[in-house]
Amino acid sequence: MNKSNKIRVNITVDKANLEKAKKKLNLFGGKLSTLFNSYLGDFVKTMDKEFNGNQKIMEEKIKELDERLKRVEKEKTKHL
Repeated sequence: MNKSNKIRVNITVDKANLEKAKKKLNLFGGKLSTLFNSYLGDFVKTMDKEFNGNQKIMEEKIKELDERLKRVEKEKTKHL
């Protein structure tokens, strides 16, 4: 990722968690921004999956309701 695709943000975090993260990152030679960016990426992917999964379910429900409505309308026209 090049510099033009990055922005600087100010966040407030829990001090104890930050210290733990720094200790763990030192073991791997990483930076906190790398860890945060990774978690942010995972969060976005997860949210996309949740939304897309729910969207598919909603589309299936709408299709099912549409088919039921057509059957009801068909039955109604038979009785008229």
